[in-house]
Parts: sequence; structure tokens; C-alpha cells
Amino acid sequence: MGMNTSTPGQEGIPSVFSPMARTLGDLIYFTKSMVSMKPWKYDHSVHPMPWKEDEESDAKEKKRLRVGVMRDDGVVTPSPACARALEQVVASLRTEGHDVIDVDPPSPYEALVIASHLLTSDGCKTISSHFRWGEWNDPGAAQMALYAKLPRPVKYLWYLWVKYVRRDSIWAGLLQGWHQQSAFEQWKLVVQREAYKARWHDWWEEEAKMDVLLTVPNATPAIPHSGMKEAFSSCGYTFMFNLLDYTCGIIPVTHVDRTIDQLPSTFRFKDLNAVAKGAYTHYDADKMHGLPVGVQVVGQRLQEEKVLAVMERVEGALKKSGRKYQLLEIE
Repeated sequence: MGMNTSTPGQEGIPSVFSPMARTLGDLIYFTKSMVSMKPWKYDHSVHPMPWKEDEESDAKEKKRLRVGVMRDDGVVTPSPACARALEQVVASLRTEGHDVIDVDPPSPYEALVIASHLLTSDGCKTISSHFRWGEWNDPGAAQMALYAKLPRPVKYLWYLWVKYVRRDSIWAGLLQGWHQQSAFEQWKLVVQREAYKARWHDWWEEEAKMDVLLTVPNATPAIPHSGMKEAFSSCGYTFMFNLLDYTCGIIPVTHVDRTIDQLPSTFRFKDLNAVAKGAYTHYDADKMHGLPVGVQVVGQRLQEEKVLAVMERVEGALKKSGRKYQLLEIE
């Protein structure tokens, strides 16, 4: 397809190339057009799968969808603005008569640990190997590379300090495996990944029995440029589905409002784990006022048609309840 990645050869967490569009209609048109071109005829990595009209129709015509809601991944609690967007969608779908339930999936934190250790299993050498003189790394990737390069004894002492002195088991569990892995260690991580994917599949099919899952795309709205230096590890709400190889789509719902999206008086920054601190370092409802916030619609593997159809139904439910997202006007 003419696309590549900064980590060629890294197959622990496959790269995802996702189209962005101004409207959902544009996104659907683009996706259908791409599939109709039969890209598997000229790209060996593409599944030979035509557009599944029946799955699209089933998702559009089913009267009552069963929708699971993951409100918190147990690592970084969504900010007021992002939680509000999710709740607006939940309320709109319930008004439409859909079965919307809160769910408790297999540990999202475990996914973050496995995925981050797989992604950095080369010690972050590949992402730095393409630079020419005068070029520099993304702030988030630079932080990962810094941790990966620390001598193992130093890192182990740091891990002990974080876990037993700072009492931050979340951050300690991530630090513990951020180093170059041997082939033996990497294969064990792949086994953990596959076991985790199997647990999710069984949970979805046998316990949750839902059509799609709703959650936030990120714990906070968009952060400032270079903000990933602190917030690079706060990626669990999307990274988990990269690991699972699930189909996801994100639609805008509302905008940050400085009057109702302030942090509550009970919020205590110092009590957060290091991942959450990195995310909330940049959360400021005043500075973020007007930024878009949305929701993530998640389906299982290769369910693009279903997810896009449910995204349409979510958008329709928001419109009927008077919560239609207002696009920026184009002059």
C-alpha cells in the first residue's frame, strides 16, 4: 500500500494505519473504496476479503444492540471531559432502547505491560537507527529509549525503589521489562500475548456477549506539542486493542468546556501512579477549552463493516437526543 513503519521487523504489536476523515460518511466512503480496489491483488500483506455487506446490514438493522462500556482501565481514570463524552453516548443509546451495560474485561493493565514490553523488545534501537545528522526523536520515544538503555542493575534498583518505596506497582511493572529482550524472552512475551487474546475472546463470547464495546480513546483530550515526554505511557485505551488486533473507530462527541470539565476538589495529583501523573500533567480545562473529545467503538477482529455501522447508529442517536457534534466551519 506504499506505507511503512519506523520499526520494520517488529511483529509483536503490528503497526496500524488508520484513515482520518472530516465526517463519518467520508470515512465509510474511503474504507469501502479501498476494499473495492482489491488491494490483496498487489499487496501480499492484505487479507483477501471483500466488503461484507451482510455484516454491515445486520449491524444497521438489529433493533436492540448490546453495548458494553469500559469506563476505566484501572491505570488512568478518564478526565472529566472524556468521561462526559462517554456518558453522553451511553445516555443517547439507552434513550434509543439499546442494552447498555458496564463491563469488567480482562485486565487492561496486563495488556499495557505485555504490549509495551513487546514493542520495546529491541531496546528501542530500531526507531533510532534511521536518523540522519541533525534529526531527533519524538519526545515519547526518546523517553522509552532512555529507559531501555539504562544498565540492568541500575534499572532493577529503580524498579525496587518505585515498587516498595513509592508504592507504585503500576509504574514498577512497566519499568521491569523495558530493556532489550533475548529471543527466548521475546517468545515468552508472545505466548503471554496469545493467552491474553484468548481470555478476551472467551470473555467477549461467553460472558459479555456484546455487539460492541464503548470506551474513551484516551484519558485526556489532545495534549500540547512535546507533551508526550510525560504522557507517553498513557496510551492503554488504544494500545490494548492494537495488541488484541481488534477493530476500532473513534467519533467526536463534544468539546471540552471550561465550566463543567474542571478537576473535582477531591482530585489528588500526588496520589496518582506515574502513568496517570504523566497524563494529568497537561490536563487543564481552561487551556483545553473547545478541544474535541470523542468515544471509541470497538469490535472484534476484522469487523470493520460492523464497527462503522454501529458508529453511524451512535451518531444518529446523538443527533436524535440533541447532542449532535458540531464540526468546525470551513470558510
